[in-house]
Order: sequence, then structure tokens, then C-alpha cells
Amino acid sequence: MDDVRTYTGTLIADLILPAARSLKDRRAPQRALVQRLKNSDLAVAQVGPADLVQRLFLAVTAVSGSESLLVERLDGAERLLFASGFEVGELRRRIDVDSFPSG
Repeated sequence: MDDVRTYTGTLIADLILPAARSLKDRRAPQRALVQRLKNSDLAVAQVGPADLVQRLFLAVTAVSGSESLLVERLDGAERLLFASGFEVGELRRRIDVDSFPSG
């Protein structure tokens, strides 16, 4: 029998909102972006310092039994990040695979 494989992908995004003058200015665009990512069945967490006015660090994660499907989902997440009101300062992608004996 074949092993059961799981693929986990994570994006870490350093996002910049140059027009923000307060955390309140960043709140609405941040909520909208996080909701769009979650609507795409992605897990999202704010990581890094939360008190930076013009910067936001997000981790976006997906899990799949198919590497190609995982890559498609991460590509879609990247498109959402680049289409948001934020500038993407840096974006890192990592894919891990694990397998379990099925029999």
C-alpha cells in the first residue's frame, strides 16, 4: 500500500501600508485581507510585532493531501496579498511533506 502524504504550506508576509498614520488606519484593510484569505479556506495569524503602525506580518497556512493543490492554494493566497491595499515588502514560502504508513 502507498503511504498517506500530507503537504503543509506556509507563507510569511511582511506587508506595508504607507498611508496608515495609526493602528486604526490599518485595522479595516487588515480585517478585509484576513477575511478574504479565510474565505479561501486558509488559516491566517498575525505574527511579529502588533504595534507597528505601517507594517503587518501575517502567516498564511494551508494543508492538503496533494502537492499540486497545495501550490495552487498558496498561489491564490499570494495573489490576494498582492491585490490588497498593502505593499508586499517580503514574502516567504515553505512547503513541508510528511508521510504515514497506510497499512
